[in-house]
Amino acid sequence: MGILDFFKRNRKSKTETVKTSKPSPEQTLFADTVLEIISPTVEQFGFVKHRTELETHFTTIIFRKNKQYIKVSGSTYPTDYPYSYNIVLGDGDSEDFTEWDWNSTVLWRLKNKIDPTVKAKEYEFPFGDKVKLSVLNANKELLKYADTFLRGNMTLFYETRSEQNKGREPYKILTPDRNGKYSTTDEQTSVVQKRKYS
Repeated sequence: MGILDFFKRNRKSKTETVKTSKPSPEQTLFADTVLEIISPTVEQFGFVKHRTELETHFTTIIFRKNKQYIKVSGSTYPTDYPYSYNIVLGDGDSEDFTEWDWNSTVLWRLKNKIDPTVKAKEYEFPFGDKVKLSVLNANKELLKYADTFLRGNMTLFYETRSEQNKGREPYKILTPDRNGKYSTTDEQTSVVQKRKYS
């Protein structure tokens, strides 16, 4: 079953939008597998499918529950090598980059916070017969390390997100003067977001 067939038979969310631009076979398989395995898991906790984007080199699937969201995003874009995917947990706007880039953290950061001996990072993007095993493992880790987030207890999530953002710099703007010499300033929206989410 392809991704479009899945949507035809499974239209639960009225806010769902599908943007498809010639999806590659690996992105289609990845998205189908995420929807098959992770959807039922997060739906048990009250999350509903909000938006799915499937493109040649990218997949983004967002589930929402009130202000909380879970975003599964994967990339096989040539300059993104080694290819990877992440499970992003957020609280707030999941659509505006200047918001979600600051109001979220990734599952592997929660894993590192809970078990500092583990050297967790993003998941390697799987191909072929490795897709199902990889997504099953990610689903298992979502249940294990994001259990409190899934149940609406945001304490661990807020602590992890705050630590992450305290260590980040605001976005930088390079501006040339009349002589071609550049100066660097902080981008003001990201200064506000850093303060808000740290």
